[in-house]
Amino acid sequence: MKDPSSISSARLLTLYQVGRKINTQLDPDRLLDEIMDLAIGLLEAEKGLILWRDSTSDELVVKTARHIDKKNMDDVVALSRSTVKKVEQNATPVLLKNIPDSDVDDVTSSIVQHRIKSVICVPLKCRNDLVGVIYLDTTREEQLFKEEDLAFMEGFANLAAVAIENAKSYREIEDLNVNLERKVQERTEELAGKNDDLNIAYEDLKNAQMQLIRAEKMASLGQLVAGIAHEINTPLGVISGNTNYFTKGFEKLRTQIAGSEIQGAATDIVETLETMARSSADACERISGIVKSLKDFARLDEGGFQDADLHEGLDNTLALITHLTTDRIDVVREYGDLPAVWCRANQINQAFMSVLVNACQSIEGTGVITVKTRAEGNRVRVSIADTGVGIPSENLKKIFDPGFTTKGVGVGTGLSLSIVYNVVEEHGGEIDVESRVDKGTTFHLYLPTTAGG
Repeated sequence: MKDPSSISSARLLTLYQVGRKINTQLDPDRLLDEIMDLAIGLLEAEKGLILWRDSTSDELVVKTARHIDKKNMDDVVALSRSTVKKVEQNATPVLLKNIPDSDVDDVTSSIVQHRIKSVICVPLKCRNDLVGVIYLDTTREEQLFKEEDLAFMEGFANLAAVAIENAKSYREIEDLNVNLERKVQERTEELAGKNDDLNIAYEDLKNAQMQLIRAEKMASLGQLVAGIAHEINTPLGVISGNTNYFTKGFEKLRTQIAGSEIQGAATDIVETLETMARSSADACERISGIVKSLKDFARLDEGGFQDADLHEGLDNTLALITHLTTDRIDVVREYGDLPAVWCRANQINQAFMSVLVNACQSIEGTGVITVKTRAEGNRVRVSIADTGVGIPSENLKKIFDPGFTTKGVGVGTGLSLSIVYNVVEEHGGEIDVESRVDKGTTFHLYLPTTAGG
């Protein structure tokens, strides 16, 4: 990846939000369309292609394209071929900044003839294997791609490749389920007496499916958080060090100009520069806090069971959804005195995230989310209440079922609450919900404080 300092913190946050969005789409074809639209929109490219390695021919073939007429598709593919070939051979990205002024070998006469001014092409890798590429170009001189655009697209491509592999795995599991259902039906008709055993096998398969999806999502989250932390911390250390140096330098300068002929004007300038340095220092502290919240949320180095502070997990999770609550949702914390809880902290944090995001999405306009905790004997209770639209009584008993959703077509996957249920159950806990339409919903998560409940 390029120099991490070339990626702004705003773009890193965009990568985090994009990663969460594309990981909720489990249909491979729709996912490729979403990735293509996001790539075009994020860089304001004029047209683009996603090529994917065909399992039969082992060649890169066009899977989706934007702003290209069918009659011109062959021409565009031919134009991109030399750039794509170089990315495929070297597994490294290519940036043509300003054609024909660029002096790199990738500029062909056909690219110049078609008035293409700038090109970005990045590899899509999975487990270090190149599985596809994203190609973008533009004919607009005012929209030339830059080095920071290339670094941003590399991060975007890493997230996209993981999401595509997740979707492919999910499709394969769905196909297996379809075949299994057909076989189960045939077998049931022949052997009605073994129906109970077959139903148990089917439930085990669905549970295995959910385990795979959850593992893939957590792996994707860990990769994303590690990347963001690395990309931010390197340039942040430079900025923070320079800011401290500037502040000390301004203090010396103020002392040296005291009583001189230029004291008046120079003092004003120094005071302005000192104010700017303090603002930079405050910004560095805020960015460092965001990075810490991300790392604490994912708990990358703590995959097994251990004692965890649930309040720390809740605070880190709430910090990461600030963009959903700012200026419209008040968050009220009513924390009790809790003992440590024996758990996988990263999984519990993911459960908190799912419930809190659902709460934010249920509130139309302004509202309140209240998070309460308290100890109850040998377990703790975490209650998350919202003032959202509520859940109809006929849906309450189905909200933890895999695939059930009330969000409509194209919004969510219907998997989040089912995953929350499994996480809590595997920790020896319980989860229940109470809701009233137009009044709000409250989820209660009960977790044992020691191993074995």
